[in-house]
Amino acid sequence: MNKLINHINAYILAGGNSSRMGTDKGMMLLNGKPIVQYVLEQLQLTFKNVSIVSNNPEYEMFGVEVIPDIITGVGPAGGVFAALNHSDKAYNFIVGCDMPFITTSIIDLVLNEVANADIVLPLISGRLEPLFGIYSKSCIQIWHGLINQKIIKLQDMVSYFNLKKIDLDRLGQYNDIFLTNINTRADLEKAINIL
Repeated sequence: MNKLINHINAYILAGGNSSRMGTDKGMMLLNGKPIVQYVLEQLQLTFKNVSIVSNNPEYEMFGVEVIPDIITGVGPAGGVFAALNHSDKAYNFIVGCDMPFITTSIIDLVLNEVANADIVLPLISGRLEPLFGIYSKSCIQIWHGLINQKIIKLQDMVSYFNLKKIDLDRLGQYNDIFLTNINTRADLEKAINIL
C-alpha cells in the first residue's frame, strides 16, 4: 500500500449534465449496478476518505459525503474546484463517475508518481485523461482564477500547472479499457459486454 494514502482524499465527480446520455450517467445501471458504484468500490479499497461531488442528493444512497458544486455551469472544472475547496489534504485523487473499469492497480500507478508535481495524469494514445489523477490542494487559487477567466476546459487548465504525465502506452499491462468513459448509450451497451 502506498505510504501517501493517509494524506490523500478521493473525490468522484458526478455533477455533470450528461448531455450525451440524456440522464445522470453515474446512476445509470450497468449489469444491475449504478456505474458510480463500480468507481466507488475501487476507490474505497485504496482510500479512507471518498466523497462524491454532485448536486444530486440521490448519491447520498451510497453512504459517503456528497458535496455540492460551489461554482455551477462550468462543468468538471467546477467539480475539481469543489473537491479542492472541501479537502483537508495536500493531495486529492479525482476521478469521473463514468469509469467502471478502473482498478486499484492503475490507481496505485498514479499514486506512485505523486512526488514533485501539482497534477499527475495518465496519457493514453497521446491524450490526457484529466478525470483520473491527483490534484494538489495548492492548485486551488490558480484554478479559481482560470475559471474566472472563462478557461474551463480541463485539458487547457492543467497546462498551467507543474503537470506530470504517465504514458500508459509504454506499460503493456494497461490498456484503454481501464479508463473507458461511459458517455453514450452505445458506450453502455459495449460496457455490458466487457463486464
